[in-house]
Amino acid sequence: MNQDWTDRIVIVTGGGGGMGQAAARRFAAAGAKTFVFGRTLESLQEAAASSPHIVPVICDVADPDSVTNALAEVLSHGVPDALIHTAGINTPDRFMAHEDPARIASHQAWQRVMDINVIGVANMIQAVAKPMAENGGGRIVVVSSTAGHGFDSFAGVPYTASKWAVHGLLFTARPQLAAHGIVISEYAPGEAYTPLVEKRPVRPTAEHCEAMIQSDDCAETLFYMASQPHSMSVIQLPVYQPFGGMPPQITAPWLAGLEIRPK
Repeated sequence: MNQDWTDRIVIVTGGGGGMGQAAARRFAAAGAKTFVFGRTLESLQEAAASSPHIVPVICDVADPDSVTNALAEVLSHGVPDALIHTAGINTPDRFMAHEDPARIASHQAWQRVMDINVIGVANMIQAVAKPMAENGGGRIVVVSSTAGHGFDSFAGVPYTASKWAVHGLLFTARPQLAAHGIVISEYAPGEAYTPLVEKRPVRPTAEHCEAMIQSDDCAETLFYMASQPHSMSVIQLPVYQPFGGMPPQITAPWLAGLEIRPK
């Protein structure tokens, strides 16, 4: 395992905050020229200010033209050695049925979640695959979720559907990319304290947030995975969360606030 990324090029999507920003700092600290992709320059400035090795690039991963333009900027510096894809969203309206109509997932919510969480992954992988292959290979690590591996009581239906799709996409793409020297890995964290927490119908308590996997923890895992010569599937869970989600019957002080079902 080589953890020296000096003079290597890394792309981190979702680099404007949370997991993506922490990952960008971790790769930059290891010497990588790190390009952070995000939809607005303002969201990327904090990451860029943290290291001279971090370069902000405006990119909407759901838009193929935006991805093409962003990748062209990276390629003007060289071929990326790694893609760390953390970009993803959730919405407050995440139910199929609820006594509050505002919490039933709208068509717009479904469309946006699938566009960013699924099509965005496909767009980025397809964009980097050709230059990586022509350069002898590369590493791709995509963030999915435990919501894409089993039952999760509060992730929501659109988000869960999108992460199952990502899991299937990566499972199928792995041997195809390996034939071109590209190693693809899947990182499936459980509850993590990222900006997505603010999109929940009910915000967790401070105690709950402190018990989650923190962004820097995620960054260390992503860095480790990308530094490996082998494909990996990593599920990382906070100590209180069983694999496959957190069913309502699990005893914890914050579960009353999740509002899984109508009162």
